[in-house]
Amino acid sequence: MVADVSRLSYSYCAQRRISTLFPMPMNMRVPYSYGWMAAAAITTSSGVAWSLVPTPALIVTHNHQAHKSIMMCARRKRDAVSLMMSVVPKKEEEISSVSVPFFASQKKKSKGTSSAQQLHANTINNSINGSSGRTSQEISNELSRGITLDGGPVIDFASVKDSTSRAERALAEARKTYEASLDGSNNLDTTSVGLSLGGGRLMGINDEVVAEVGNEIGIFVDEYVDKASGEDAYALVQKCARYLRSKASPGTFPQFLKEEETGNIEFTTEEISRFDRLLARAYEESGIVTSAFAKTFYLGTQVLPEPAMKAIWAVYVWCRRTDEIVDAPRPSAQDPNAEMLTDLSQWEIRLERLFDRGQVLDVLDLPLLDCKVKYPKLPITPFSDMIRGMLMDIPGLGQERYDTWDELHLYCYRVAGTVGLMSMPVFGCAPGYTDEMAK
Repeated sequence: MVADVSRLSYSYCAQRRISTLFPMPMNMRVPYSYGWMAAAAITTSSGVAWSLVPTPALIVTHNHQAHKSIMMCARRKRDAVSLMMSVVPKKEEEISSVSVPFFASQKKKSKGTSSAQQLHANTINNSINGSSGRTSQEISNELSRGITLDGGPVIDFASVKDSTSRAERALAEARKTYEASLDGSNNLDTTSVGLSLGGGRLMGINDEVVAEVGNEIGIFVDEYVDKASGEDAYALVQKCARYLRSKASPGTFPQFLKEEETGNIEFTTEEISRFDRLLARAYEESGIVTSAFAKTFYLGTQVLPEPAMKAIWAVYVWCRRTDEIVDAPRPSAQDPNAEMLTDLSQWEIRLERLFDRGQVLDVLDLPLLDCKVKYPKLPITPFSDMIRGMLMDIPGLGQERYDTWDELHLYCYRVAGTVGLMSMPVFGCAPGYTDEMAK
């Protein structure tokens, strides 16, 4: 029997938990061309879906031995598990009757301690005390908000959010606490704007990311700082952002800062040259991060026109940082749960301010701001929806088992389909087609 796996076709999802990378037996011969394919093996007898995604991380050497790349080893340090998904058996005895494929081992603990494991070992604070995971009512509430397109079976989950759910309440509580800590200031916390200012790393950048890339992220900004004038890295980033906003078409940023509404901002030739070089370097670093974590994705960008290629790098880096906020270990945190939710709420505020005001905080925000200027139709909705997907990843708040295709579809949309919607304004549509038709 052939199962319909069309709903699992999201490419980005293959890099996340839905399509988990399974370690390949070392004595198995794998033709190199197969490394470019993502395949799903479905055990139809019990309705349990298993996934197998060989990638270029699994290559064949001259002696036909399959080896895992450094990238795969680092990323799967926390995620090398097999995940049962989709239509889950409703009876315990059905699970024992499943013929498990040789490549799909039972769930294993990774050597490292991930934030997900830490969250699983602790209770969620405030509004979620005493509970575990999404309730059936919460799931039903969100699914019921989906829209059927053109009377067909495809459900549009854009902007779907159940503000009464424990996950949303927990995030809202963290946001309220964070905003209160700003003491009414309009400026965000700058402790995560980079090591160059003596603060912490950029948000979403951790030891694992730095190890994978091979260098600290964002410290290149120091090379462009005019130290003689007393300028620091943060001030330079803000000047560059102001320059980019000055190039935006009217209405791009609905809540444009008052002093910039006139659009009569002038920059010297030297300043413009410095800003352009800084932006080019930020794009270059975004490409390096993309190449380190998503090798095949990066190779695909090489066939794009340069502006589109760089824009996709900027989108990927935002997604990468969003993912790391939830997935990264927090061994030194006194309360990993509260810290992670605070970071996620701050990340959402930063996203809103970038799209509404053109406001940025660190140097890797500049490429995304430039994308918004060049592609004014770039919507905030898929970015916000991906943050909702992050909430679904958190044990105690999220969901680990999916009883129906609609439940799985919602998760796939949030962590994978959103990437396609982020990319659509960059790629554009074929003649005669609109964004809505493409969606």
